[in-house]
Amino acid sequence: MEQQYKILFTGLTGNLGREIIPLLKKNNYIIYTTYKYQKELDSISKDHSKFINPIKCDLLCEKDVIKMATKLKIEKIHFNSIVNLVGGFIYKDFISSNLEDVQKMMEINLYSVFNICKYSPQILLSSHNKSIINMLTPYAEKPATGVSAYSSSKAALLNLSKSIAIEFQKYDIRVNSIMTDTIDTPSNRLEMPDANFYKWIKPIQIFNAIKMLISKESKFINGEIIKLSNE
Repeated sequence: MEQQYKILFTGLTGNLGREIIPLLKKNNYIIYTTYKYQKELDSISKDHSKFINPIKCDLLCEKDVIKMATKLKIEKIHFNSIVNLVGGFIYKDFISSNLEDVQKMMEINLYSVFNICKYSPQILLSSHNKSIINMLTPYAEKPATGVSAYSSSKAALLNLSKSIAIEFQKYDIRVNSIMTDTIDTPSNRLEMPDANFYKWIKPIQIFNAIKMLISKESKFINGEIIKLSNE
């Protein structure tokens, strides 16, 4: 019997993560997720929380990430893939922005991913199909008004993903990214009630992209950006 595919998520307790949990469950994946505060886990429904294996870890604290990686190694819990859904957004024009805004975006969108990726060779140690997936936005390539801090952090993540895709070939770890337009989640609909929801990316589209990138059939795909758009 083929062993179940095991994935470590960051940010699975967020708006997108909560939408794809049922799809992960349906496909029989074994799912772990990092979290920092209990309220993050509380945001997941009880039915879905039974399916999730939580790991308390502050991704911005390297000592915490080392502790997690060491514990996983001792307990012989090794993953096939790491999927980084962790991230955040701020809409603020450049003149109104300050260094705290930039720092916040860099912490959420870059530093957290940097730390987990740094110890991924240990976390993915025993897998024969090791991969990392990071989340990008079109703003990383084409900035717009009001998203200077956000787009800068995602542009940095794009560069990081491309860089470690090259360096991690020696560990047989593939690093790819999913670039997506606005995602159709309940929270986004509340924030933008007058938008055209039809054009938004559905969570199942992102799930299908993740499923494809972590599959054996994609073992030769590395350093790529899968772009999802309904335009």
